[in-house]
Amino acid sequence: MFNIHTYHITPQEPCLLNADASTLQPSYPAQVALSVGLHPWHVSDDWQEAFAPVCAAAERTDVWAIGECGFDKLKAGASLAVQVEAFRAHIALAERVQKPMVIHCVKAFDELLALRKETEEAAKRVGRLPQPWVVHGFRGKPEQAKQLMTKGMLLSFGHQYNLETLRFVYASLKASSPSPSGSSFGKEEGSVNSFFLETDDLPLSVRQIYEQVARHLDVDVAHLSRLCDPRKKLFSRQIP
Repeated sequence: MFNIHTYHITPQEPCLLNADASTLQPSYPAQVALSVGLHPWHVSDDWQEAFAPVCAAAERTDVWAIGECGFDKLKAGASLAVQVEAFRAHIALAERVQKPMVIHCVKAFDELLALRKETEEAAKRVGRLPQPWVVHGFRGKPEQAKQLMTKGMLLSFGHQYNLETLRFVYASLKASSPSPSGSSFGKEEGSVNSFFLETDDLPLSVRQIYEQVARHLDVDVAHLSRLCDPRKKLFSRQIP
């Protein structure tokens, strides 16, 4: 059961730990991979100084993703224009080191979609696909989920979510990759066409999230664990 976004290390639970790039340890337990970035709450007008350690840390082999980074119109340390500037720097870094991004987005999905389009166009000009973006802690409605998924973005759910959206996302994935038995997604299971689960800043076992989601979707926890494991495709390039 992989935890795609957490601030806590739980023994025996594979996770992507959101780490402070300026205070990284030389090594971490084997089940721990890292993400590094500037949370929008911590972006200030002189964000470039704080971003330097992120750029240095991004080269580490145990850093699998850039972020969390993004936008917050309700609680942030800088104007939206400055947040956009910092986010563009994260995009450039992710494309340079070829690692996915973990995104925090509050009340700024129009800006996020516009920048995704810009990033796709830039990648297309050099003949490649842009790095995947994972919107963490998603609580939006099905219409918003569909809009993000249509633009190639991935969603991660924490302990709070819109149940209608969760069921819509699962049904959409199942419909796009049916199997003869209808019990799994066949070859697509575990692919980047999936969704992910997380604990964020709560000191929980991610098993609790998996069990909660499994109950709401009426599926087996083992199936959900396979489906929501990002290591098979999303982080396949980063796994030693």
